[in-house]
Amino acid sequence: MFKKEYKISVSNDDWVTPEETLLDSGSKHSDMEQPISSSIFSFVFVSMSVLMILIVVMTARLDVVRYGYFANVSMQNSTANFFIPPPRGLIFDRNETPLVKNLPSFDILVISRELKENPEQTVQSIGKIAEILKVSEAELQDSIFSQMKQNSVFFVAKDLSKEQLLTFDILSPKGFYVVPNVKRNYIDGHQFSRIIGYVGKVSRDDLEDKYYKSTDSIGRLGLESSYEDYLRGEHGKIFFSHEGERSENIDPIAGKNLVLNIDFDLQKKLYSEMFEVLKSSGLDKGAAVIQNPKNGEVLALVSFPDYDNNQFISGLSEKEFDRLFKNKSRPLFDRAISGLYNPGSTIKPYYGMAILEENIFTPQDTIRDCVNITLPNPYDPSSPAVFNNWRIDLGLFNLRRAIANSCNIYFFIGGGGFKSIKGLGVEKIKKYLHLGLADSKLGIDLPSEEKGFIPDPEWKLRERGENWYQGDTYNISIGQGDLLVTPLWINGYVSAIANGGTIYKPSIVKKVTDQNKNTIVSFEPQELTKLPFKKENINEVRSDMEETVLSGTAQLFKTLPVRMGAKTGTTEVIKGARVNSLFTAFAPFENPELTMTVLVEGSASNQGLAIRTAYNVLKWYFTERK
Repeated sequence: MFKKEYKISVSNDDWVTPEETLLDSGSKHSDMEQPISSSIFSFVFVSMSVLMILIVVMTARLDVVRYGYFANVSMQNSTANFFIPPPRGLIFDRNETPLVKNLPSFDILVISRELKENPEQTVQSIGKIAEILKVSEAELQDSIFSQMKQNSVFFVAKDLSKEQLLTFDILSPKGFYVVPNVKRNYIDGHQFSRIIGYVGKVSRDDLEDKYYKSTDSIGRLGLESSYEDYLRGEHGKIFFSHEGERSENIDPIAGKNLVLNIDFDLQKKLYSEMFEVLKSSGLDKGAAVIQNPKNGEVLALVSFPDYDNNQFISGLSEKEFDRLFKNKSRPLFDRAISGLYNPGSTIKPYYGMAILEENIFTPQDTIRDCVNITLPNPYDPSSPAVFNNWRIDLGLFNLRRAIANSCNIYFFIGGGGFKSIKGLGVEKIKKYLHLGLADSKLGIDLPSEEKGFIPDPEWKLRERGENWYQGDTYNISIGQGDLLVTPLWINGYVSAIANGGTIYKPSIVKKVTDQNKNTIVSFEPQELTKLPFKKENINEVRSDMEETVLSGTAQLFKTLPVRMGAKTGTTEVIKGARVNSLFTAFAPFENPELTMTVLVEGSASNQGLAIRTAYNVLKWYFTERK
């Protein structure tokens, strides 16, 4: 067999001769390799140098500059964090008598992660803890397992007794820790709850504010709510390691303190007197407020029915919850600043100034007899409208006697007109009430203040589909009908009569201080407006209010050792069955220290309950206390 030969044929055209090489070196399309430009080497060198410098700088920054940050992140990844609720600021009366205490408390904190590590041991621990707390083991277990699904850290028990604390310390179960806390305690809770308010557990909505943690409390009513930002303080922090050890604790910073304008003794006296008057009459609703007329400071404020704010600290039973939140008498409702009532005859001094201002009557002008007034009925002449005085009172009545004896007929004519006397009319009544802020909030530093309501023809037609009649003007001219104001507003305008014409913003808090009693914020008196009346008209009505004590419906107060101005009032709530009793006054007459307004709801008749409450308080203030 012959061996096959393989040959490769190469074309001469594929070879480059030496001559072609030499010729090609000068061509623009040379096939020869060219050396890389030195500028490229320089660019690469500089780029690599910059990159190396950046790496060195970043490494140094991570290792040195931000070491604390990453160390903190690392620690948090290996620990459970618990934010310690700060002690809330304290609250004092004007003489620095404490109204609130922070009592030391010890609570059981649960770290969910640690309980999940050994479920069997956790169940055993829960059984022993249930014995210490004297609660149902099954209920405690359900509560803990339920919260473990939602929270990494949570409380399972609060305010341990000394015996429970010692027993728990001996047991020392894994995942359960005792942490120090403080418990809010309200001194004379019933008597000051209307002012102080209370704290409650934060809600889901509250947690939208990044400040709050799930274990926090927050102010719900009163000053606890309106001054929350000052009172709440700054959180501390505890870090729990995997081994259950605490490390790097950060202490909480207590909140700021409040010093009030409230007078501790006067507040207690007002509360006790009103409580006794209501109790002896079988009633449960009323309100009262006392201010310094010279600057608007609120010295005392009560509203009934009341509530004990300490109940919210220990937790409400079902019965307590129903009493507070399902009670038709609404114990949490502040009648002094939120309740809207017919002012009755307590509005007459205000209208008296308007009547003088518009020259409807002069102080000397009189009407004869205070019995009734009759208006013709255009639709049925045989059935005229008769407006009666509250009693038959004969003789001549000028403004002074009309205020002192509360003559409705004088104010029917002065407000709504009669025959040739035009009267103020509804538009001017509304104008003057509006200028005196009757339909505005006065801005007291408590939540939920309401503004009053002044009716007019447009409102009645819009809301009721009815025209406005002269009788409607008569009704609001004596503080009845659809006219509504708060007891706080009545007290504010009477304070303005007492001080010569200035309506001040009512204020509860005098100043905010730190833990060393240094003043952080001081709240100075704030003038809201002036009464829209001439000085001589204000002074005239001021003297007319004194006549109420000297010869009118408040002669009981003549026995006090000081001169004073006053006005009584009664409004019918249920025709022929229930009335509201009102009283407002300022004293002493020459240099007023107090303005006081009292409301008692729903008495069977005009029993003078508001007068009795005010008399007992003022007698104590100007005799026993002085």
